[in-house]
Amino acid sequence: MSVTLKAIKFNHDSASSSHDAINIRKSKNQFISVPEWEKGSSSKAEDSLAAYAIKETHGNTITVQARFTAPDIQSAEIRAIDPTTSPSGSGGCGAWLISLIIKIIQAAFGNVLGEVKKRTITFGSGGDSGFVSFDLKNTSLTQSGVGIHYTTWKWQYRRNSGQPWQDIQTTKHKIYVLLETPTAPWQQSPYNASNTQLPWTDVMDHSCLWALGTKDRDSAAGKVTENVYDLGPSTLQYDCPGGGASHYAYGNFNCTQFLNRLDGGSGLGKYVNCTDCATIVSTFSNVLGCDLWQSQMGYGFQLNDIIAIGYSNWYPGCSNWPNTGFSYHEVAWKGGCDTDDEVFDACLQVDGDNDPTSSPHTPLLPINMRFGTCNGPLEYRRRLSPLGANGCQNCSPKPSTKKRRQII
Repeated sequence: MSVTLKAIKFNHDSASSSHDAINIRKSKNQFISVPEWEKGSSSKAEDSLAAYAIKETHGNTITVQARFTAPDIQSAEIRAIDPTTSPSGSGGCGAWLISLIIKIIQAAFGNVLGEVKKRTITFGSGGDSGFVSFDLKNTSLTQSGVGIHYTTWKWQYRRNSGQPWQDIQTTKHKIYVLLETPTAPWQQSPYNASNTQLPWTDVMDHSCLWALGTKDRDSAAGKVTENVYDLGPSTLQYDCPGGGASHYAYGNFNCTQFLNRLDGGSGLGKYVNCTDCATIVSTFSNVLGCDLWQSQMGYGFQLNDIIAIGYSNWYPGCSNWPNTGFSYHEVAWKGGCDTDDEVFDACLQVDGDNDPTSSPHTPLLPINMRFGTCNGPLEYRRRLSPLGANGCQNCSPKPSTKKRRQII
């Protein structure tokens, strides 16, 4: 007598994300089929990917579906436990320290799906159960915040409650935890292999680590902004030599090439401008469930001293430019992309002290900073551009330009 686990579905309801995983793909060229785990083709966690949204699943029982075969029995009780082991031995300082380290690692990257509650299933003709729903218990998605976690389940069966549990199979899964269902340009429908705007796990691999542990949109977008800016100078640098041209987001967002750059390839090169940075920040934040736009301000305004991405010196623009200003500037922007809305700018640091028009300067990366007005307090607009007709007055929001570029 034996029971075989054939497949597991995490995203078993593509029309909802309240009790199961969301619709995803790996990249532009690779769709993630369901069932995500299949016997014979899923040996490591990276072979079985799933993503969950904290907001949508909060307070709900999460379920998975699994299929079994057993040619010689009619029914069995099935469960899956977390086989994570504690250090053996008599204890002491060494064992206590190892146990503490394991707990820390588990909290950051360990199992957030808990265990699969036991239930009795029946086997139909040919000994096939078909896909059967199982409730999960002891899940911890809400407590974990944004992150990437690894779930290992040891599946077991027994004929009746009086018998010992028998092992079936150990399965491993890579689980992404997002704040909410991803927002545009990411889509949840249509759910098919041809829809390249389904959320990419290749993007989540970076976004979830950048925003690790965050539990709200502003914190997550802030961490994404910090990490994008910190890609300079080795990975990214403002395109002073080329006059501030866009290389990754002219028209659509070439996310495939940008990921190649992040992963050590050449991509489309290191040079970026404000449009690229705004698009990267908003797209990588929105895959976590944030709600940012790319939107412009302008046109033709002078700058206070800034530190552009990939540089270390203060200068109003680029030292090789004949002028000290921007023809336009684009940022990741909340809400209506207007004066009362907050911006996230990974393209540059502004002066954060009480007088941004003169030295010395205090570097400040604009994170969740209200755009502001020319006659109001020192907010983003006045920190970026000096007062005057060719300065702050020309640095006005252009909400009609707000967009979310398609991903290619």
